[in-house]
Amino acid sequence: MRRSAVYVGNERVLLWTKNNYKMFVDSRDVSIAPHLILEGVYEEHTDAVLRTLVKPGMHAIEIGANVGLFTLLMCDRVRPNGSVHAFECDPTLAQIARDNIELNGFGRIGTVDERAVSDVPGTLAFRAAVRHRGGGTLVAGLQQIPELTEGERRTIAVTSTTLDAFAAGYDRTIDFMKIDAEGAEAAIVRGGATLFGDRSRRLTVMMEFAPKFMREAGVDPAAQLEELRTAGFTFSRIDEHRRRLVRTGAAYLLAQPFSDIVMVRA
Repeated sequence: MRRSAVYVGNERVLLWTKNNYKMFVDSRDVSIAPHLILEGVYEEHTDAVLRTLVKPGMHAIEIGANVGLFTLLMCDRVRPNGSVHAFECDPTLAQIARDNIELNGFGRIGTVDERAVSDVPGTLAFRAAVRHRGGGTLVAGLQQIPELTEGERRTIAVTSTTLDAFAAGYDRTIDFMKIDAEGAEAAIVRGGATLFGDRSRRLTVMMEFAPKFMREAGVDPAAQLEELRTAGFTFSRIDEHRRRLVRTGAAYLLAQPFSDIVMVRA
């Protein structure tokens, strides 16, 4: 079915999603925007699993919100008494995400934080991508999209925080976390050592796990999984075709170049 979409100027397209959210996207993007413009959906497996995990009243954190597609879904799921705090350090994408939250009436639920999340607070170099809006990264030399060349990237200075620093000043209990940070996931976990290591804290985390990229960045993926297992997390992977969770172990995850995983500490 062809979806309704219109170019509104300033390199933005306004569209309806399949979930009946109104959204702006960047018209220059060739990675995410075309799917939303023509089909109204992107990563339906992520959408389906999020619906099973995010509940009314939850307080959710999103790291790597992009234009806010899943931010909107989570805002919808946690209302009326929950909240979503979404990090997006690309200033253009952050503003689109803010506008999308406002456009859908979620202004009292969702917040966009224009900081990066890593293992160190301060200022970091973020490598933004214009044609492949899903490919911005803090990781130098990361080539997760074959068509995304270094010539497309522009490096900008962004303010960073850590999960532990953020959580220490956050006045809510974090119930759910979604991390999609294009190779920076290992650093984010390191920067949340206290949060992730607290076995008394119930927490569900959806994140990308890419052993290949981790090894290229000098991170031992097996050691990180073992730390998380020791901290009380169990692991599932998202089955893209069946759009549901499948329990799995470290051996399987380490043998794959990439998996979308969900970690639960009940």
